Parts: sequence; structure tokens; C-alpha cells
Amino acid sequence: MSTARPDAGTIKTPTPQMARVWDLPVRLFHWTLVILIVVSVTTGKIGGNWLAWHFYSGYLILALVLFRIVWGLIGSDTARFAGFVRGPSQIFAYARSMLGGPPQFHAGHNPLGGLVVVLMLILLLTQATTGLFVDDDIATRGPLADKVADATVALMTRIHRININVLLACVGIHIAAALFYLFVKKDNLIVPMFTGIKTLPAGHPEPALRNSVVGLVVAAIALGFVIWLVKVYGKG
Repeated sequence: MSTARPDAGTIKTPTPQMARVWDLPVRLFHWTLVILIVVSVTTGKIGGNWLAWHFYSGYLILALVLFRIVWGLIGSDTARFAGFVRGPSQIFAYARSMLGGPPQFHAGHNPLGGLVVVLMLILLLTQATTGLFVDDDIATRGPLADKVADATVALMTRIHRININVLLACVGIHIAAALFYLFVKKDNLIVPMFTGIKTLPAGHPEPALRNSVVGLVVAAIALGFVIWLVKVYGKG
């Protein structure tokens, strides 16, 4: 006489899984950039002797952006532009999914988030690059201001002053979106950017992450290039 097992005939529901989706270089980039933006805006507003720190912060931001561009080409799955840059149809499809139930799941940046990432990188690159050529007509000139014509310096200074407002608006949208996901969609995007770990739906493939040492080497090379640009080429 046979007896059936208690779980016979039952179907087990696959359970979500915890997985690392953000590599260390991306997380360091994100939070270091947050700190440097605060430092840059604050020192720029104060002016005076604080402008020296404003420039130092700008140099570091430029190095970070250069690193992120390279890492977007050779980095982890969730870091690569190919993994989150999408066309208009996919962006609109994702936006529509947010109006109903839970939006489409993405281990890394979703299509809307990817759009904001690209926009912010462009704005940050513009801000940091133009800062190399600025002249406040008082006592402060960028390290490359003497390398170009006065008309170019004036144009770069104007762009630098206008672009910061666009950049801060984009930062505000980014923060608002994170809070929207946290409180409305009940999806915490903030903690995973600290820990690197996120809950994936059952059966969702884990993203492949590159060795963090490679990312740190890329960041060091980017910083070395900026130092050369400012200290060697700028003074040459």
C-alpha cells in the first residue's frame, strides 16, 4: 500500500531571487558624483577663495564622466549603454506600462531611466568641459582659457552659466523619479545603488558583472588624463 507525499500534485511557485546587479565602479561613480555636484554648486555660489575647490571638484567630475562613458562601452551588463539605451517606441511602451500595474521589470536602468542617464552625462560633460575655459572677468580663469580666443572663452562661460540650471533641473527630475518609484510603485531603487543587490523576478537572468579592478583602472586612467590636461597641457 503506497502513500502519497504531502506535496504530491502541488505546483511550487518560483520565488524571487536576490542578485548583484550594480558593480562597485558604478556605485562609486554614482555616490561620488552626488557629493561632487553638491560641492561644485556650493563653492560656485560662495565664490571667492572657494572657487579653487570649485575647479578641483569640476576636474574630478570630468574624470568621472570620462570613466562612465568608457565603462558604458566595456563595463558590466547593467553599466553598458547597449543594456539600457532604447529607442522612442520602447521608451513610450515603458511609460505606458507605468500607468497601469507594475511597470516592466529591468535589472538595471529602465528605458526612461536610461534616457535620463544619457542626458545627465551630456550635461555633466558640457559643464565640466566648458569650466576649463571660463573667465569670471575678476580673478578666475579656467586652465585652458588661454588656449582659445576671447570669443570662445566668452561663449564657454555663457554656456557654463546656463547649462548648470538645466543640469540641476535634470538632477531634480532624477530625485523625483526615485521617490516616485519608492513611494508610489513600492520599488526601492536607492538601496540597491548602495549595496549593488536587487530582487529579481523568478527566472530572470542575473546580469554579468565585470571585475571591479578593471573599472578602477579605467577610472585611474581617466583621472590621469584630466590631470595631464590641466597641469601639463593647460600650463604648456
